Amino acid sequence: MAASRRFRLQRHTDVTGVSGTGVVADGVLWPDGTASIRWRGDRPSAVFWDDIAHAEAVHGHGGATEIVWDDPEPAAPDTACPHCPDGHTPPDRGSQPWSAFVGPERDGDGQPITIHVGRAGGAHVAESDAQWIRNRLNS
Repeated sequence: MAASRRFRLQRHTDVTGVSGTGVVADGVLWPDGTASIRWRGDRPSAVFWDDIAHAEAVHGHGGATEIVWDDPEPAAPDTACPHCPDGHTPPDRGSQPWSAFVGPERDGDGQPITIHVGRAGGAHVAESDAQWIRNRLNS
């Protein structure tokens, strides 16, 4: 099941003249697709929606207010990985960040010659991860 995802409503134009501009509400998109919105201001309130698209249709005012995500969109798993029960995490997203450390390999003068790059937390990596890293190092 997906994790909850936080957002805020950023109002660029106050169409109704009630809530002003700037961040006017904070919200949570729940794993089941429902959304909770807590309005800021002098008269705060909470509203619950069955679908975030409905909240955006009512409060978006044709683009005058936008949803700004505080949490990244969950990565869709690459289900082609036979080693992961839920698919391989794409190299540029996921819950397992990258880490790098100087390896034990040394040259004739005892200086390090290898940097090891891998997923933190012990997740395995795929050839697509290695290619992603190579592209960034050699671009």
